[in-house]
Parts: sequence; C-alpha cells; structure tokens
Amino acid sequence: MSSTSLADLLANQLPPGLAVRARVLLNTQVALDRALPAALAGHVRVMQLESSVLSVACDSGAVASRLRQLADTLVVSLVKRGIAVASVRVSVNPELMARYAHPVEKTGLPPAALDGLAHLNAEIEEGPLKEALNRLLKHHRKA
Repeated sequence: MSSTSLADLLANQLPPGLAVRARVLLNTQVALDRALPAALAGHVRVMQLESSVLSVACDSGAVASRLRQLADTLVVSLVKRGIAVASVRVSVNPELMARYAHPVEKTGLPPAALDGLAHLNAEIEEGPLKEALNRLLKHHRKA
C-alpha cells in the first residue's frame, strides 16, 4: 500500500474536522521549517495553532531561547506564508531530541579488495585518484 493511499484511507476514516486540523498543522509545520534559520530547522515542532497563537516545542533550551529572540521575525515570516499567527508560545520538550544511536562497528575491506586497490594504485599515474587511493590504503592497513 502506498503512502498516498494510506493517507487517503486515514483521511476517509477520521472525523472530518480532525483531518482538516491535521492538515492545517502539517502545513504550519512546513511553513515554520521554511521560516526558521537553517540551524533551528528540524529542532522545532508545531504543537498547536489556536486563536492566532502558535505553540511550538523545541528539543533544547538553547533552541527555545534562540526562537524566543526570533519570535517577532518568525510571526512576520509565517504571516507572509499564509499562516494566521499573532504570537508564538515556545516550550522545551527534550523528547523531540533524536536518540543517541551507538555507532555500528563496520568490518574493514577484505584483504583481496585491499590487494586489488594496491595493485591499481601501483599502475596509475600521479594525480588526485592516486592520492585518494594512498589515503584509503593507509587508513585500512593501519587497523
């Protein structure tokens, strides 16, 4: 089932008012992401838009502080994008922060591949490719 058909199915199953409200919030999130500086995009989530008050949650206090400084500019930018906002209410919700994922231990290149790259490196002339192969071989052989 495609995501479009799933979205249509859910929209048909939801009460009409809820589906409309969900679309408004999604459109507001898109407009907010475009209005935010690049450093803040992805760290702020729309929580509610009611009575021209946009409630957002930030994943950290630092982001919330910066967003509070930009609130007036953000309101003007959102109004230009067609979102009826008069003020912004900012809260902190650390649950929005991405969970730490342990780095995956990667196996190195197999010895046969390293031998093949070393053979190729010996046969090519000086240049950027040879330099890159030298760095690659040095990195994988020191492990």
